Amino acid sequence: MIRVLPNRSGGSRHPGCRTENESRVAAIKTALLAFAALCALAVPIPGHGQIANTKHNLTPSGAGTVRANAAAGSCVFCHTPHNASSTRSLWNATASAVTYTPYASSTQVAKPGQPTGTSRQCLSCHDGTTALGNLRAPNTGAFTHAALTGNAALGTNLSDDHPVSFVYDGALAAARGGLVNPVSLPSVIRLDATSQLQCTSCHEPHSNQHPNFLRMDTRNGALCTACHRLSRWPSSTHATSTMTWNGVAPSPWPSGAFPTVAENACASCHRPHAAGHGPRLLAQSVERANCTVCHNGHAATKNIEVEFSKPYRHPVDSSDWIHDPKEEPAVMPRHVACEDCHNPHATTAAPGTPSAVPGSLKGVKGVTRSGATIAEAVNEYEVCFKCHGMTQPTTIGSTRQSGTRNIRLRIDANNASYHPVEAAGKHPTMGGLVSPYTASSVITCADCHNNNSWTLGGPAPKGPHGSTFPSLLERPYMSSDPAAYSTASYALCFKCHSSNYLSNGSKFPHSKHNAQQASCAVCHDAHGSSLKPHLIDFMTRDRFGKTVVTPYNGTINYTTGGPGSGAGTCTLTCHGQAHNGSRYP
Repeated sequence: MIRVLPNRSGGSRHPGCRTENESRVAAIKTALLAFAALCALAVPIPGHGQIANTKHNLTPSGAGTVRANAAAGSCVFCHTPHNASSTRSLWNATASAVTYTPYASSTQVAKPGQPTGTSRQCLSCHDGTTALGNLRAPNTGAFTHAALTGNAALGTNLSDDHPVSFVYDGALAAARGGLVNPVSLPSVIRLDATSQLQCTSCHEPHSNQHPNFLRMDTRNGALCTACHRLSRWPSSTHATSTMTWNGVAPSPWPSGAFPTVAENACASCHRPHAAGHGPRLLAQSVERANCTVCHNGHAATKNIEVEFSKPYRHPVDSSDWIHDPKEEPAVMPRHVACEDCHNPHATTAAPGTPSAVPGSLKGVKGVTRSGATIAEAVNEYEVCFKCHGMTQPTTIGSTRQSGTRNIRLRIDANNASYHPVEAAGKHPTMGGLVSPYTASSVITCADCHNNNSWTLGGPAPKGPHGSTFPSLLERPYMSSDPAAYSTASYALCFKCHSSNYLSNGSKFPHSKHNAQQASCAVCHDAHGSSLKPHLIDFMTRDRFGKTVVTPYNGTINYTTGGPGSGAGTCTLTCHGQAHNGSRYP
């Protein structure tokens, strides 16, 4: 039987009920106990620093520049047992009434809204909008400080700060990818009671054991990788490099940086607060600078930045922040950024075997031979196809009989002929090649489109960043018409093909055409031909718009009697000379 007790008004109440005064007394007791526990944090705790030695100690003996003028307990600047704005932490400040702009990016799956919980409490000081001395229960002596300024004031625009106040659970980890399931987080990383990630997930406001009140050491990205786990990161160059900055400005490192790239890890490129570019929290406000701040010869070994000052280059300086990790090559705006070709979380120094991607291009989205987008390119040409294999280019270039300038269509291994990029060539008995090239060799785009200063083992970086030769070519190749012949003028061709072959080994009269100042490019498309063998796809206009090959009686045609037969014919008009089924030799 339930015993009903009389209440003070003469009625009865359930034994589990309390009067208003009893409830108030109980609440005060609870508050005092909680406050006592909070104040106890000011005492040394094994493995933790003391709040007395941190900038959060605002008493006259505090470590920072913001201090009260009279003695007061170190807890009361944040906590009060009476008149607290929230029972959570017994907060001694009123939350700002401003509306915040939360972090946002195209790759974001979490949905942070307005700050809640402890993040809202941190911002009551750190948004810089409210005077620090504006406490709910002042007991701090002469504490009249205005609002925070400088790096400690995050402002109300949090779009350049790590997102907070979102639910971090197993569903988010699975949907986002690259996140640790929260059940496996280190014990020092704290989610709040509603499973939300807050400022206090990374920061322990009572301890200075690690700089900036962080809960973990940041060396080698330990704090970041507690939550973020990218599969290729541990073996990537940026996670393992022992390179150091040589001291030449500008500094690539954050404040309080470690000496090496590997030790700075994520902080080499990202900032959790006040990032130069909000989406993905990139350190620099100019897109390319996130790479060139190190790859300018002052931290990374190779100076990539100088390559972009050459007359022919990938124009990474022509646009900022157009590249997006989720972009679709078939419809994306025309642009080029370092991240189009390089994944900084996956790149390595491995050279790669053609046609496989080298380590520098690992983990990058690509386009296959069929034009399908894939999450990670397997072959080097699949990286190039994202820009050079989806549409007709709008840049200046020659036009040919086939009518296409789409590189993916021109080097297609199903064509009548092609340079062996996707597969070995169709001419198994082809001669006149320079060692180590053979008829079964496979080459890469970068074998031709490369830094003109590059040498094997030399200091110059490999790759199509910049060149002094048109079309980002490694060596000279005269593609306009007419063009005076010399081996130097066609050094790119003679990197693989012997110049002696033109006069001694070939049954076609190349030397006669050379004497007429006909460029190799007049007859041969260096990428491939969907029409004819031997890369024959006649140039109708050169890159300057000059007419080159025209029809003879409405026909432009080439026939072959087979490799080495010398029984081919041409029907066309070139250099004003008509060829009507002309035989060779």
